[in-house]
Amino acid sequence: MPHHDVLFRGLLGVAAAAALVTAGAGAATARSAPPAHAVAAPAKTLGAQSSAGHYLVNGARIHTRPSTGSTTVGYGYTSHGVTVQCRRVVAGQEWFYHTDTTTGVTGWGRYDVVVPYIVVGDC
Repeated sequence: MPHHDVLFRGLLGVAAAAALVTAGAGAATARSAPPAHAVAAPAKTLGAQSSAGHYLVNGARIHTRPSTGSTTVGYGYTSHGVTVQCRRVVAGQEWFYHTDTTTGVTGWGRYDVVVPYIVVGDC
């Protein structure tokens, strides 16, 4: 058997093992209970990157959806760390899907309460 055939078969075996491990991890995750208020996780555009950011006010509401009428799942403060994953414009207002890295709460915040340090992609 030529050397490249052996190498190719070895790579296929590694890829198959990785797929099994990934599938097993996904199955374990799928069985875990959802949070009390599920946050609508957005789909990112290709090439979107996250950014550190900060809260502009204390008591910034973190919402389940990009809407002030949606459920509040937490509050951000100027002393908290922030990671902004992406942005969405709804009714002319910019919203950021982000994680309060101090509390671990993830959700949506409007442009007047949370901002990224660099431009993030749309979601």
